[in-house]
Amino acid sequence: MKIWLADLTYTQQSIASDVVPAGIGMIAEYTEKKITNIDKIKLFKFPETLSESLNINTPDLIGFSNYVWNSSLTDIYLKRIKEENPKVITVVGGPNFPTDKDEQKDYLKKRPYIDFYIIKEGEHAFVSLVECLINNGSQEQLMELPNLVFNKNNFFHSSKKIERIMDLSQIPSPYLSNRLDEFLDGKLLPITQTNRGCPFTCTFCTEGQGYWTKVKRKPREVVEGEISYISEKMNKLPKNKRRTDLLIADSNFGMFEEDLETCKVIAKEQNKNNYPKYINVATGKNKKERVLEAAKIVQGAMKLAGSVQSLDPDIQQNIKRKNISSKEIVDMALKSSEIGANTYSEVILGLPGDTKEKHFQTLKTLVESSFTTISMYQLMILPGTELGSKETKVKYKMRTKYRVVPRCYGSYKIFDKESNVAEIEEICTSNNTLSFDDYLECRKMNLIINVFYNDSVFEEIISLIKCLKISIWDWLEEIYENSKLDQFSKFNDLLSDFLNDSENELWSDYSELRKFTEKKENIEKFINGKLGSNLIFKYKSRSLTKDLINIGQIAEKSTLDIIKKNKIQIKEIEIFIKDLINYKKCQIEDIFSLDKQKISNFKFDIPKFIKDNKDMFNISNLDNYKFNKIKKLEFLLSDDQIDQIKSYNSLFGTKIDGISRTLSRVYIKKLFRKYDKMNLDDLHEFSENNSRRWGGGLESI
Repeated sequence: MKIWLADLTYTQQSIASDVVPAGIGMIAEYTEKKITNIDKIKLFKFPETLSESLNINTPDLIGFSNYVWNSSLTDIYLKRIKEENPKVITVVGGPNFPTDKDEQKDYLKKRPYIDFYIIKEGEHAFVSLVECLINNGSQEQLMELPNLVFNKNNFFHSSKKIERIMDLSQIPSPYLSNRLDEFLDGKLLPITQTNRGCPFTCTFCTEGQGYWTKVKRKPREVVEGEISYISEKMNKLPKNKRRTDLLIADSNFGMFEEDLETCKVIAKEQNKNNYPKYINVATGKNKKERVLEAAKIVQGAMKLAGSVQSLDPDIQQNIKRKNISSKEIVDMALKSSEIGANTYSEVILGLPGDTKEKHFQTLKTLVESSFTTISMYQLMILPGTELGSKETKVKYKMRTKYRVVPRCYGSYKIFDKESNVAEIEEICTSNNTLSFDDYLECRKMNLIINVFYNDSVFEEIISLIKCLKISIWDWLEEIYENSKLDQFSKFNDLLSDFLNDSENELWSDYSELRKFTEKKENIEKFINGKLGSNLIFKYKSRSLTKDLINIGQIAEKSTLDIIKKNKIQIKEIEIFIKDLINYKKCQIEDIFSLDKQKISNFKFDIPKFIKDNKDMFNISNLDNYKFNKIKKLEFLLSDDQIDQIKSYNSLFGTKIDGISRTLSRVYIKKLFRKYDKMNLDDLHEFSENNSRRWGGGLESI
């Protein structure tokens, strides 16, 4: 039997799901281990490659992964394959599938080109199906197989037997067998997994079901071997072509004792091959001390996740997160700030019971807990989750709309026919406690936090505010209110454009949006960036490029205002604030254009303030930080930073959407120019008129 497996991604704007297809690699390895009388299984990631192979011949059986980011793309390939050769057996697996039996039947009825759907874990279920098909098994025999759903000749069956592999050592590594070598080309993000399962029961997550409660671990020698193998492969690529990040697909990394051993292996590779620089992972929701230890071992490459979704107790009960300690999560952020670790928390807007006040209160607590990044999401209604059920929607009067998933669209030729396709997701925009108007106000504050708080863009100003014992949240609210002033109309344009795009991307009718995306001229608008961007990252990118001066101006004004409201008087504080903002401008401006050097004039020794400020003392005067004369400070991108930026520019491009992809992948602070030296030519006198500054209406350098 000739078998192909595909984990497709969109490619025409950029590689949308840019992850090595290790999942189907494991299914291929396990299948070949268990069944010997089959050809070597072929793997596909890119639609173009699959189309080229289909033009030559078709397999006996083809399997596809099914996620929210490739479901429709999978559908059009399945449909065209069945039209061209009805004898090809089609199998689909993945979480983007209903749990309710009636909804499963309806799903398959609308997709007659799917012969079999495998739910939950795939390896054992897929092997059982292939063995049965090779032996010409009857329908009754198919009904005895685990994790299998099908709808044939108006007969629907959903298996009662749901099984998992209890010993993950039974699954050979697709890395160590060299099967995934073709995908380790620097374009795709390497991924590994040390365990499967999650002990938590969150209703919005596909792993929040009892099936996944028991956590099963991969053998340590396999984990170590895969990390070393990936590191060696990346190290052999040209510097400006290699990926510097690693994705660990665990649901709670760092929460288990074995994770510390994994971190030691990663640290060894960091010292040997300078890989990975960034680790994308969801860290443990409990066991904060162990998670902190894991972060120390990997030298700051790992963001620590403190994902609360909401800190409101009623909302937490509604989404079944009572077994997760919010206090531990907040404490972890506070301790992380002490050791300089990079932390992030996740918040979901629109959960059952949410309000504008509750959302703002959660954000306030997280900001004041010193998380370095707060990732704010809208509530996606995912098939296969409790929150996605009809019962839950009715209970909380959830009103939903539809939008195209960012970057997930394209036009693909399959056999002799071109198909235009896009992925569509359903999101909650209001419920019985949250109005749509309040939803938009929450989105506005989400953008303000992303621009001014996340990623250390204004860390010097935030440090000053902390030294003055002022609430960071009060500062952010000051920006929120000042954005309404006429003098900041250009900044308000940024917010207005964001909110307009947030409304305009939403469709009330799924069918109408589907028809819209089936027209090539509309798909081209998405590909060209006129439609369909990840709006939070798009406008964050715009704030760091086109609107850099505008955000500096409102940050300066809001900082002065909040200091005055707290009745704090410090001589020359206004000039000091200008220097702080100008310092950050010199670090950020034009880095994606690879402008290596920035030089600007300073009255105050900002590097000394940054160094001293680690102790968070209370400032009473600024004399200790004043230069005798105005100094020129130089800021430079290092060769390593230039190589990294070139690599991401090559992957994603230098337009706003490309920069958005980069911002979603890296800790942007590590790409900021570093202050290099200060003893350049002194200026004769200080003058705001000839200082080239960021903010206050003065000319940028």
